[in-house]
Amino acid sequence: MEKRGLSPVIASVFLILLVIVLSSLIFSWSRGFMNEQIEKFGQPVGELCNSVDFEVNRIEGTGNNDILEVVNRGNININSLEIKIYKNGSSETQNFDFVIHSMKSISKEVPLRMEDGSFPEKIEIFPVLIGNVKGKHSNKVFTCLDASKTIFLDS
Repeated sequence: MEKRGLSPVIASVFLILLVIVLSSLIFSWSRGFMNEQIEKFGQPVGELCNSVDFEVNRIEGTGNNDILEVVNRGNININSLEIKIYKNGSSETQNFDFVIHSMKSISKEVPLRMEDGSFPEKIEIFPVLIGNVKGKHSNKVFTCLDASKTIFLDS
């Protein structure tokens, strides 16, 4: 009986195709771990978060709203604030879109209540910056998680 197998050329082609398919699968999978690099002033926006210097004071307002006074002491504009409110171990996030220019202050009336209307125990305020996506002509927001301010509420 004569034994037959694949010719070496066809076997090589199959091996090359297998390597290409596996490498494209690994590349697609690993792409989810790589973030788009967001830049501002030619450097990664994450590094600029260390330069963000702001202060927040809460002034008790009327009704369900409070007044937040935000002072931007740094040289970087803060494009918005992300506020996380906490009560009994649960948290909710609210976004407030108002620009605080560098070396300026702003006072805004904001609703600092949980969705059920109850008063939170504390609030954590994160500055949000806008930067350019490297290699593209688009902007993207970046929340500075390491530059937050926390206010504990007594009421």
